[in-house]
Amino acid sequence: MSEPSETRMILIRGGRVYDPAGDTDRPALRDVVIEGDTILSVSAPDEDGDAKRRVAAMATQGRAEVIDARDRLVVPGFVNAHYHSYDTLAKGLIEDAPFDLWALQTQPAFYGRRSREELRLRTLLGAMECLKAGITTVQDMCTLVPQDEDTLDVIADAYAEVGIRVVFALALRDLGDLDIAPFLPEIHDEAVRRAVTGAPRDAAEDLAFAESQIRRRPAAGLWHWGVSASGPQRSSNALLEGVATLSERHGLPIFTHVYETRAQVAKARRVYGPQGGSMIRHMAEVGILGPRTTMAHGVWIAPDEIAAIAASGASLAHNPLSNMKLKSGVAPIRALRSEGVNLGIGCDNCSCGDCQNMFQGMKMFCLLAGVADPEPTGVHAVHALEAATLGGARAVGLGEALGAVAPGRKADLSLVDLSGLAFTPLNSAVRQLVFSETGSGIDTVLVGGRVVVRDRRLTTVDEAAFRAELADIMPAFRRDFDGLRRTSDAAAPALREALRRLDEVDVGLERHLARR
Repeated sequence: MSEPSETRMILIRGGRVYDPAGDTDRPALRDVVIEGDTILSVSAPDEDGDAKRRVAAMATQGRAEVIDARDRLVVPGFVNAHYHSYDTLAKGLIEDAPFDLWALQTQPAFYGRRSREELRLRTLLGAMECLKAGITTVQDMCTLVPQDEDTLDVIADAYAEVGIRVVFALALRDLGDLDIAPFLPEIHDEAVRRAVTGAPRDAAEDLAFAESQIRRRPAAGLWHWGVSASGPQRSSNALLEGVATLSERHGLPIFTHVYETRAQVAKARRVYGPQGGSMIRHMAEVGILGPRTTMAHGVWIAPDEIAAIAASGASLAHNPLSNMKLKSGVAPIRALRSEGVNLGIGCDNCSCGDCQNMFQGMKMFCLLAGVADPEPTGVHAVHALEAATLGGARAVGLGEALGAVAPGRKADLSLVDLSGLAFTPLNSAVRQLVFSETGSGIDTVLVGGRVVVRDRRLTTVDEAAFRAELADIMPAFRRDFDGLRRTSDAAAPALREALRRLDEVDVGLERHLARR
């Protein structure tokens, strides 16, 4: 269900426009003029100007739209700096499972080829949830199974259909084992052994496929490319060096998982001996640590590695919800901020965070900074909102285009209803946005100057028809998921023994509070 035509100009009139350099408690009233996909001007309501005169004249001819933003807070669209679209249908199916048990139930390689209908609907579902919560950009680190053009096209077309901005990266890996494999006891069940050890892939073949798709379907409009190695511990040097080469050749950001779990840091201590057991130093040696790099999670980064990350100019996408649900530990956000590392916020998988909601992410961003020390943290609501907007934009390689309500920036914006109870009374717009708002107040959302949410409803997708289509494909998905759950249940004793063995390994730091 699309709007009949795109409006060439839009005037957002009289909203409180968030400016981190201004009054963040009671942002000033401003008019925002949009031309095409770009913000043309931001000015006081009583300030005249050519842009306003043009849009007013066009509005009388039905060629421009005026959005009444009274009692609305205008903020940059949120950037979901770490996300996977492949498991949106598994929302609510997994609980009380540590990372490796969760992984056995969710990884695309265990499911095989999915129908075109499922690919489209699962992509739409995650994007729809994002948009209705004010997320206008997602960094989708997507694993394709199989890696073919048709699968990619279905996903890309679904993103275009819903109207969200996406920075898409094929998540490559050529080492098959689960991260915890070095600590596993002997496994006698062949099906479980295959699931745990996985299957290695050919790095050269996967890199060639990724580059062919970057060339075949070039970045345009709301579609942007990145490159990805799933994680250094899952990748050969050849794959990591190949990803670095693709990034350099095409000027693309690099995305990877780093130190998400204790198993990953323990494996690093064993595998990267010449680099002092440091995954970060290994990344630097193979050429994938630099200003184009964004690392997801970073829970188990050591203090000296934080300094190296800051010096490299790399970013970190913090995923507080999934880190907590998968029992991975508490990331050292205070230390990362104090060293000057650029931070974004990710909502991660729908099967381990269970929602694409930046309001939950921002609130956790602030609160988790205080779990280890009762002293003031210096991590405030303004910092959480910065990470969700400009920090996230930098993390996905769009720092010059997104993240601010300012002339020249893309018109990716959300209007939040200030008449709701979350903002009553209005004491501090930024604090109440982060600590009180849930997302229900998102009234209007624009992506690239196009209204994609109006009066809290999507303009691009018929939600009732979507739900009916989704109901048709869910039985097949649940059959496959339930089969994987049986495999996971069979593997659970071996994985729990591996976790027990892992606990005996001294990795030189701790991110679980009770063990300190």
